[in-house]
Order: sequence, then structure tokens, then C-alpha cells
Amino acid sequence: MIDELPAAVGSALLDLTLQQDASAYLQIGKDGILNDMGGDLAHFDLKGLVPGEPATKQLLFLDGMLPLSDTPLTLAAVELSPDHYADIHLLPEAKRDWAVLIDRNNSLYWRAQAQQKANELNLLRRRLRRLESPPTQSSLAAPAIPAPILYNALGMAVLEQQADGGFQLVGMPLAELTVLCPDAWQTGKDLYPQREFPFLENFITEAEGAWSNAAKPRRSGPWVETDAQGGEHALEAIAMLWFGRRLLIIELLGERYEEHRGFLQMGRENALLRNYLEEQVHLRTVDIRAREEEIALRLVWAAESRDDGETGAHIRRIGLYSEVLASTIGWDRPSIDDIRIAATMHDIGKIGIPDVVLRKPGPLTTEEFAIMQTHPVIGGRILAGSKSPMLQMAKDIALSHHEKWDGSGYPYGLKGEAIPMASRIVALADVFDALVHERVYKAGMSADTAVEIMAMNRGKQFDPNLFDEF
Repeated sequence: MIDELPAAVGSALLDLTLQQDASAYLQIGKDGILNDMGGDLAHFDLKGLVPGEPATKQLLFLDGMLPLSDTPLTLAAVELSPDHYADIHLLPEAKRDWAVLIDRNNSLYWRAQAQQKANELNLLRRRLRRLESPPTQSSLAAPAIPAPILYNALGMAVLEQQADGGFQLVGMPLAELTVLCPDAWQTGKDLYPQREFPFLENFITEAEGAWSNAAKPRRSGPWVETDAQGGEHALEAIAMLWFGRRLLIIELLGERYEEHRGFLQMGRENALLRNYLEEQVHLRTVDIRAREEEIALRLVWAAESRDDGETGAHIRRIGLYSEVLASTIGWDRPSIDDIRIAATMHDIGKIGIPDVVLRKPGPLTTEEFAIMQTHPVIGGRILAGSKSPMLQMAKDIALSHHEKWDGSGYPYGLKGEAIPMASRIVALADVFDALVHERVYKAGMSADTAVEIMAMNRGKQFDPNLFDEF
């Protein structure tokens, strides 16, 4: 594109383009009409530019600038849109003028990024120099322990362990500690705080870890001592190594302990409340489940009471068999509870089958069997449209529990994995229960015999993998 421009302008445009991340150009006649445009106009969010119309219609920064004089002109940091600026280079030619837009935001952004990276690099270099020769406690002169008056102001007493295992107080004792042990806390006297505070017996033994290898300070955790007047004082001990000196700091916690204990108490109360609420939610959920199951069973019993071949016990067994099989294949607890209830509604569509067909004692005719085969669709319609996961599962079961693995079932001839898993589970449970229990028209059989008969339909009527888990 640049090769097609006049040499002078093309050279200038190429030079500017190579120096920037984004650029565009506008070719404008001496009459101010936009003749041509190109480059990365989208970057500048320039819209509504139409060749053949006045350039100043959309480019207000050109108003009053055209036609150009013989000298090139640069408009620095022109606002083209909110938060977007560009440098505008105006280049005159004999018959037309050129406006070259150079992105300003992008260059400023990358300049700032480069400066930030340089600052980070310098910081890393300084850290590296410090790490190359790190100071150690042994290589430094041991500074004095901070002024005891400072520790006293902070509610702390500092003790230094001596060679014989005893301790000496650094500075003046805390008044509160003097109240607890009037004769023990004296400057220049060997102290054995574990004798005054038995709580510290084990802690001083544990503190050897902090004193022997300059480990981080070890805290004892708070404990409470009682003075002669019955007043309680919360304390905490800190063991630390200070440039080879073994220090034991005893801190008076004061109000901070009460605040801490209050937070702990609040935490315990919140935990108890949370456990109580969770238990109430669980009990409520169990109660709702029980009500759902009772309502479902009563509705199903009302429907099945028209069918001499079905009983309430059969309906409940279907739910229990399905629950066990769903648990065996790894379903989660809510889904297992759902199928126990949903399975009982597998034949609810029979409520729409005429008595003359449903209660016929003998074999059904072809026409009557066709009517009987509509009960899955009727059941699906009855249970459709609910937001309840359990009723959605019940709808799938009612609609497809007579589908077969090889696609020879009804009402839609679904095959294999296209049959919902819940329906495949109930199909096994329904056939098994029908075989092992006595009906008006047949005797019952043993569970082993029933499974042997069902095995002949593995991979035909039943999901083979699911049957193996049955």
C-alpha cells in the first residue's frame, strides 16, 4: 500500500509506522473532502468515516487546519476518544493533504512497563548482593537487650538463663508478677520460674529447641495464675535466643487474653450453632423426604388399587431394590433417596388404562395390549413439568422402564445408554420382584432361579453391566 503513495509521503509514512505500534493515515483533498484512508483505524476507534464526505465531519481536530500550508505540522496528544490519545502528523502535498495518526497511549504504556521491569531488576540485584554475604549472629557484635523499661511498658519481664540452669531478671520486675510471687522477683537473684509457675516446667524443657539452634521464638500459650486476693492474671512465656543469650520473656496478657478468650468462646458458640442448624436442616430434610415418600406411596396405591396384580408391598419393594442397586453402583446419597421414592411411581400411568383392559383375567388381545402399552406415556405426562429432582427422575422411570437394552422395548424403542440409568435399575427390580413373589396367575420362585431366568436376557432386556452388579 505504501509503495503506491508519492515518494515523499510514502517515505514519511513508512518511517513513522516503523517507529510505532499502531498507525493509520487519511488522504484529504484541498477542498477538505476525505479521499482515502487506511492503516489500523480500528485501533483508534474512529467510526463513521466515509470517503467523499468532509473530513472534519468526524475529525474535529482538522477543523480550521485545512488546507495545510507548505510546512508539515504535528498535533501532539490529541484526544480521539475517552482515555485515548494520539499524535497527528499533518503532511501537505501539491493536490492533497495527509493526516497520519500515531498511537500515544501504547507507547506510554510500554515505556511505563519497561521502567517498572527495570525497577524490579534493580531491587532483585540489591537483594542478591545482600544474600551473597548474609550476616550471622556470630559475626555481629551482640547488641544490648532493649531497655527493660520498654519491656515493662509492654507488660513483659525478661529473664536470662545462667550456666547453672537458673535465671536472672534483666531490669526491674513487673508489679503484677510481684503480686503473684512477692519474694521471688528480685534483680540479681537466681530465679527458677518453673517453681513459681508449675505450668512452665514442661515449657522450659521444650524451649531447649529454640535456645540450642537459634530457631524462631517458641511460645508457651496462655495460662492463668491466681494471686493471694483471688485475682486472676493471664500470662504467656516466650523462649528465644538473642545473640547467644538464652532469654525467657514472661508477658502479662491483660485485656488481650479476655479478648482472645471472647473470640474463642464466640467461635465455639458459632460452631455449636452451626452444628445445631445443620442438624435441624438434616432433620427437616429427612422429614420432607418421609412426607414425599408417604404422599408418593399413597398416590401410587390409589392408582394400583385398580390393578389386581399389584400390591402396596410390591410397590415398596421396587423402591427398596432400586435403592440397594443404586448404592451398589456408587450413586450419591440424595440420588439414592430419590430413586427409592421415584421407583414406586413406575406404573402410575396405569391410572389411565380402562378397567376392562387393566383387570382382564385372561390374555390381552393385540388391540388391548396396544392400549396397555400406553401407560408409560400416560405416566410420563402425569409426572412431567416438575422442578423436583425426584419427580423428574420418576418421570424418566415411568416413561422408559419398559424399554429394553437391545431396543425392542416400548414405547419409543430406546436402546442401550439412551435409556436413563434410573429406568434400567427399576426394570431389573420390577422383573425380579414379579418372579420371586406369588401372583394370582402364578406361583413364586426362589431368588436364585429368578436370577438364572433373568440372566438369559442379559444384554437383551437388561443392561449387561448393571445386571452383573445385581
